[in-house]
Amino acid sequence: MHGVMHLGWVPDGTGGYRGQMAVLVKPNGLFGLAYMTAIRPFRHLIVYPALIRQIEDEWRRRTGIGCGKTSR
Repeated sequence: MHGVMHLGWVPDGTGGYRGQMAVLVKPNGLFGLAYMTAIRPFRHLIVYPALIRQIEDEWRRRTGIGCGKTSR
């Protein structure tokens, strides 16, 4: 499996910012494709939202800057 993740803050239209994450995953072979298909709901419903919340919390803690709600 090859993967690339991009994290960034984008304007939310209200003067604040929200976290945005893009993930590109390229499985290798049939087993990789089956595995990525099987874990996709887990990644999208649990892993990615928790990751972006953790990044947002750390951002707020370090900067003291409110950055709006994350994209969920």
